[in-house]
Amino acid sequence: MERVFRHIDSKKDDIVSFTKELISIPTVNPPGENYERIVKVLEKRLKSLGFSTRRYSTPPNILKRYKVKGGSPRITLIARWNVGAKKTLHINGHYDVVPVTSNWKTDPFKPVIKDGKLYGRGAEDMKGDIACALFAVEALKSQGMMPKVNIEFSFVPDEETGGETGLGYIINKGIINPDYALGEGYWKDYVSIGNKGVLWLEIEVKGRSCHGSSPHKGINAFEKMIDVAGAIRNLETKISKRKTKYATLDCRDRYATLVIGGEMKGGLKINVVPDKSVFTIDRRILPEENLDKAEEEIRKAITHLKKRDKSLNVNMRIITKDIPVVVDNKIILTAMGRAIKVVFKKRPKFAIQPGGTDLRFFIKRGIPAVGYGPYGGGKFHADDEHVFVDSLPKTTKVFAQFMMNLS
Repeated sequence: MERVFRHIDSKKDDIVSFTKELISIPTVNPPGENYERIVKVLEKRLKSLGFSTRRYSTPPNILKRYKVKGGSPRITLIARWNVGAKKTLHINGHYDVVPVTSNWKTDPFKPVIKDGKLYGRGAEDMKGDIACALFAVEALKSQGMMPKVNIEFSFVPDEETGGETGLGYIINKGIINPDYALGEGYWKDYVSIGNKGVLWLEIEVKGRSCHGSSPHKGINAFEKMIDVAGAIRNLETKISKRKTKYATLDCRDRYATLVIGGEMKGGLKINVVPDKSVFTIDRRILPEENLDKAEEEIRKAITHLKKRDKSLNVNMRIITKDIPVVVDNKIILTAMGRAIKVVFKKRPKFAIQPGGTDLRFFIKRGIPAVGYGPYGGGKFHADDEHVFVDSLPKTTKVFAQFMMNLS
């Protein structure tokens, strides 16, 4: 692999340049912009590497089911390097990025390098990953190295809005069914092996409106909402003491969490008693917890409150419900662990992520999958997102070594 690593070092500027090219295409989601444009760039690159490619469009009925409106057609690009092996490694990358604020110090879609950092929306999440994976294959091919597994890529839309209309669609349709998978995740000597589950809820509290000068004639939904939120807050105190046995990059992420009020709405006018108040709950589920029991726990807290207040009118709607996932496959963990050790000269650390990624679609299907990518200080979704330039060739080496380790 020394020849491969030297080749990757010689291609550092090209890896950076291609990452810049991808960042400069503003694939902002929502609504989902410039998808066709970036797919064209990726397809050209894959064909230059000798891959066969095929495009798949997410059909209108699936888009409607997940309330996707506007933006570009949802295109997934599949590419394959068939080496004649019995097993296949699938490498997944999402090309959409989250919106930006006006607080950036640089133009988020005109990537620049400052102090060894490449700035731009998507630099860390996850256009740098895509560039590294493609150049890992380029390095292997240039040196006549053939992995013991077929290599398959998917570049998908809509991970930033849940993934169901991107990777979720092609997996559920059986378009891909690999033996192993690699997606986005941690960096340096940390490897992602799964993520917490998620339960997103909308709590609607109903009251009765009346003129603000005579509030006794109505029922103030906002005041009732405060009571409900208080009951949930008390539950959060109990939940926050639960801790997973699995490692996390930040030790504080080992605990179960519950966040209220991520979104709130209600009220019509300053002098009208509000007849409706709505807030959301974001509950993250540990691998040791049960998703249905977590939901029931919240329902019971509300039910208990309703017994004390007969005028309380509350509805709870599930927005998203997804189980926690963890991979425990010796072959893929050993292959990635050895790659980390070769490149970083450190013992690998396997950890779950607090937030969900597309990796969960593979693991839920029983496909062993790990997540890894270049290092940018964890500023994905934040202002001034960046990736350290030196981490790009290092990540490319990890990917190349990982491909060669699998069998």
